[in-house]
Amino acid sequence: MMRPTGQKNSVILTALLAVVKASIIGISVVMVVVTLAQVIFRYVLAEPLPWSEELARYCFVWIVFLGGAVGLERGFHLGVDLLVNAMPPGIRRGLEALTTMFIGVFAATVIWASVPVINMNMMQRSPALGVQMSWIYLAIPVSMVLIVLICLERLIHILRTPAAEEGV
Repeated sequence: MMRPTGQKNSVILTALLAVVKASIIGISVVMVVVTLAQVIFRYVLAEPLPWSEELARYCFVWIVFLGGAVGLERGFHLGVDLLVNAMPPGIRRGLEALTTMFIGVFAATVIWASVPVINMNMMQRSPALGVQMSWIYLAIPVSMVLIVLICLERLIHILRTPAAEEGV
């Protein structure tokens, strides 16, 4: 699903996404540096770092979930739109609104379902780093909140913009 033509994000969502994109870059740098350090320590110094693989894995989890929200905002997710593109503009617009609603409802459901998981893992710590596992699982609701916000804004835009202006 592509971003509707001419749609600008709100100031708040734009700021949130800027923080998320900067976070993805920072987390990626950490993951690359830690992985490189692990290779050097293991194969050059013969002293592997016991925590590096775990940290790289948790960085990757955060990158994937935050990247999913950014991908949705940019319209990068894959979709089969052959049938949709064959529809008249009014039906296409309705399908886009329906799809956006479904994505938002799914994300809201995941938020609701992830709260017990996070609470359950408050006392569990990761083996090597000793970090509370709830911090790792927090990537899920954080990204889903962003997805809900993106869907709400997109849905408002779809419903407010006349089909003729949108160029659908």
